[in-house]
Amino acid sequence: MSEQFPNQNMHNDEIDLKHLWQIIYRSKWRIIALSVVVTLFAIIFAQSRTPIYVASSTLLIEQEQSKVVELNDIYNEADSRQEYYYTQLEIITSTPIAEKVVTDLNLVEHPLFNQPPKPKSGWQKFKELLNPPKPRVELSKEQQQQQKFDSIVGYILGGISASPISKTELVVISFQSHDPEFAALAANGVAQAYINNHMEVNLQRVEKSAVWLNRSLSGLKEKLTAAENRLQDFEEDNSLVDLGGIKSLAAKEIEERSKNVLTAQKHEKEIEQVYQLLNENKGDLAVLANLPEVQDHPNLKVSQQKKREVEKKILELSVTYGPKHPKMIAANAEQNKVLANINEQVQRLIATIGSDYRKAQRATKRAQDAVEQAKNKYQKLTRVDSTRRELKQDVETNSNLYQAFFKRLKETAELQGFETSVGRVVDPATVPYGPSKPNKKLIVVLAFMLSVMVGVGATLLLEAFNSTIRSVEDIESKLHSNLLGIVPLVGSHIESKSEQKKLIENLDHYYYFNGNDHAFSEAIRTLRTSLQLLNLDKKVQVIAVTSTIPSEGKTLVTSNLAFTSAQLEKTIIIDTDLRKPKVAKNFKLSGPGLSDYIAGNVSLDDCIKHDEQGNVDVITAGTLPPNPQELLASNQFKTLINELKTRYQKILIDTPPILAVSDAMIVAKQADTLVYVVRASSTKESQIKASLKRLQQSNIRLGGVVLNQVDLQKAMDYEEFSGYYDQYGYNS
Repeated sequence: MSEQFPNQNMHNDEIDLKHLWQIIYRSKWRIIALSVVVTLFAIIFAQSRTPIYVASSTLLIEQEQSKVVELNDIYNEADSRQEYYYTQLEIITSTPIAEKVVTDLNLVEHPLFNQPPKPKSGWQKFKELLNPPKPRVELSKEQQQQQKFDSIVGYILGGISASPISKTELVVISFQSHDPEFAALAANGVAQAYINNHMEVNLQRVEKSAVWLNRSLSGLKEKLTAAENRLQDFEEDNSLVDLGGIKSLAAKEIEERSKNVLTAQKHEKEIEQVYQLLNENKGDLAVLANLPEVQDHPNLKVSQQKKREVEKKILELSVTYGPKHPKMIAANAEQNKVLANINEQVQRLIATIGSDYRKAQRATKRAQDAVEQAKNKYQKLTRVDSTRRELKQDVETNSNLYQAFFKRLKETAELQGFETSVGRVVDPATVPYGPSKPNKKLIVVLAFMLSVMVGVGATLLLEAFNSTIRSVEDIESKLHSNLLGIVPLVGSHIESKSEQKKLIENLDHYYYFNGNDHAFSEAIRTLRTSLQLLNLDKKVQVIAVTSTIPSEGKTLVTSNLAFTSAQLEKTIIIDTDLRKPKVAKNFKLSGPGLSDYIAGNVSLDDCIKHDEQGNVDVITAGTLPPNPQELLASNQFKTLINELKTRYQKILIDTPPILAVSDAMIVAKQADTLVYVVRASSTKESQIKASLKRLQQSNIRLGGVVLNQVDLQKAMDYEEFSGYYDQYGYNS
């Protein structure tokens, strides 16, 4: 028994050049026809084109550097060298230059633009018929002249071009026209018009600059005078002589007064400390007298010295005398007197310290106020100095600007009447000997090459989007299935397409017995042999035949395969398509069939009919039932197949298409193998794969694929089946 599905082969990602060549070769006549048509049109187009002559003049453009006065400075122009030359190229091809060419050469009177109107061609008349022109508005003589002038300017603009020569200051000015003499005239005219235009523009700029400078000088003079008057008035109002010396004295005064503030603050701090101690010990004179700040006070130094002397004297007398000795009594009395004097002085000191502290505070305040006054004076002087410097700067600025404009006015006046040229013609244009375009040979060659490329590209593109199965390689590489056989298109041996079409429309399903189409007969016999060799261990007796969609030739293959099998074995055909059966119609049979037998309405022998011409027995579909799948899945159908196996050596079952319904999968489970018919160049690959996947999921035994309705003549031309047919010897 054959495998259910062959193992899928690895895809070959390499480009098959031979296959690509076959694709191109099969469409060779289409490609050749396209190339011939396009080339003929290209020849006609090239011949119909008016010859165009190109004349060129070479112009040297010098950047404005060696001038008496650089007028560009007036307008603050700072273009780079490259930008300058690109700008000149745009000027050369501008409308003002074209207008100047028309005026300078008086082209309005040139014969080229005063020719009688040409008669309208047939194509122009046809276009006017489809799209009638608008009624013309009557123009005055001046308007007509202006319209003619504008049209000539447009003609000049359309023919002129300018291109720089790399790494030089040269520019090639070209003009194209169908008149060679006018092409040379226009090329030279454009170059000269550019030179003249530049000189005129320069003179206009000089004149405008002179007018503008004169007008500006008047205003600048007034500004300068006003600035000088403001400075003089300010100095007089503030009595300014040597402001720098005054500011220096003011700074020194601030420094000295700041020192006085520090001295006063120091004195105040000292008195403040004593004042605070006195206030803290105000009720205890003994403590106050012993305070270092009090003892060291200048007013108490003498009394303190006397106190120490008396205490020393008492100490010395106490060694010799007793306390009641007159000298001791006198010494103690002296000590008490000194202490009383000290207490009195302490009391007076307390009274004066407060007054001294307040005086020190006032002195510090006066010193600080003096510093603030000095600072305010200095700041005022600084503001005055700043204002004075601003006024002086304004005077200097206006003076410098006035001098610069006055100098420029003098230089500009010298330039008036001096003409400078931006360039010169180094190689004038001459009348060309031959046309520059169209290049007729190039047009024809390019048209031919492009048409071939488009034809080949379109062929490959259509091939890439063609998702049908057409060859043995497609079956193996895309479907990954075995090929059982190739059945040629009916009538492949007939050269006349009309006769072949007539044969197909009136096709007899006994076509196997047509002795004129040997290729078809041999293909059916080859299919029979392939089925016999599917499994050498077990005979393939029951064969189901299906397809993806209707009209793929499934029934024709089934019938003719039965005819060739009947030559060797007893064969029967069963039509299990209980929805749209064809076997009964093809064999012209009527009466009960498969559905009637399964329903139990008739016996098996009543359903079997014999076809004498094909020597096969046939079971038609019978009455169309409402439930085909239930009938085909019933035990009666299985019993029928088993019964027929005992009577026939070969049983061929024609099933419905598998993509629409599942009837074929039910029937295929009762078969030894399944033959899958694919119509060449018709059924989409995705549909076939979906059907094969359903079979695989249902574990259906697939014997292989039959590629049906192959156009044998095309196939041989494309070499897609040449090896296959050469091998079996029926390629004629």
